[in-house]
Amino acid sequence: MSFLRIGLACALSLAAAAPAYAQGAGENSCIVAGRLSDQARWAPRMPGVQLLGPDGRAVTAADKQALAAVRQARLSARALLSRCDGDAELALGPDTPGTKQRVPAIGPGLVPVESVSFPKLRRGGELVELKLTVPAERVTLVTR
Repeated sequence: MSFLRIGLACALSLAAAAPAYAQGAGENSCIVAGRLSDQARWAPRMPGVQLLGPDGRAVTAADKQALAAVRQARLSARALLSRCDGDAELALGPDTPGTKQRVPAIGPGLVPVESVSFPKLRRGGELVELKLTVPAERVTLVTR
């Protein structure tokens, strides 16, 4: 009986955490669509993210002007949500990996894109970062 109570408590806390996260997502509502090389080529492009323009057509170009026109993304799998860095240079992470923990992700499907940024990488190239409008029902937690 106590296992049932513990399982129920865990399920309720998880169900409560996802909507609360989505409501306050703010700067933690970005995903990475890929990386651009210094020659403005995809290097690589994330396979589960399809970029769509205002007309609903796929955007496959790697130039910043075409990418700035992205208004939606179609996700074929869950994508990790991260802090939005904008056009700033990325901060260095720790030297050793941390322990695995639950992190927010957005589930598959069509999602509106608020803006596109290009954070610079320290060793050349830039990321293609999408700031999303994250619906609460699409937020899940995954162990990473």
